[in-house]
Amino acid sequence: TEAPAIGMDLYPTLLDVAGLPLRPQQHVDGISLKPALLGETMPADRPLFWHYPHYGNQGGEPSSVVRQGTWKLIRYHEDDRLELYDLASDVGEQNDVAADHTDLVAELSQQLDAWLADVDAVPPSPNPRYDAEQAAAERQRIIEKQMPALEKAHAHFLDADFVPRGGWWDQQRPKD
Repeated sequence: TEAPAIGMDLYPTLLDVAGLPLRPQQHVDGISLKPALLGETMPADRPLFWHYPHYGNQGGEPSSVVRQGTWKLIRYHEDDRLELYDLASDVGEQNDVAADHTDLVAELSQQLDAWLADVDAVPPSPNPRYDAEQAAAERQRIIEKQMPALEKAHAHFLDADFVPRGGWWDQQRPKD
């Protein structure tokens, strides 16, 4: 299917597949994907939204997003910058085209604002205990120590003779 889907669709899909009534008050943003599973047509033009108002341990930063068709608009809350990507030609989101499509940026931004207001999304707020020197030191530690260690460990997974600790199957073998 060409129809977009998002994690919020899983709950209504499971309810529907199990033959249970949908509970829209519990899955406001999700729809059942059962028709797609049955080869039926799904709405291909529905916008997808998500709100990530915090930092993540894998590099995520406070942002809100709308995806409409092949377009994806990201608003970064820290500096209110907007990035726009055409996923049809740039699935890796390497080429921000916001400056070339200002009308579309404004339209998607309004759509995102309306959704954030509709769901009563809580915006991120500054950390009153933030220490710029401590943050800079932590960033430097990550760059100099943590990232190189992770890269070295991850590179080991690609070794031709790599075997996970405990072997490939020993830990998952049922005990008789």
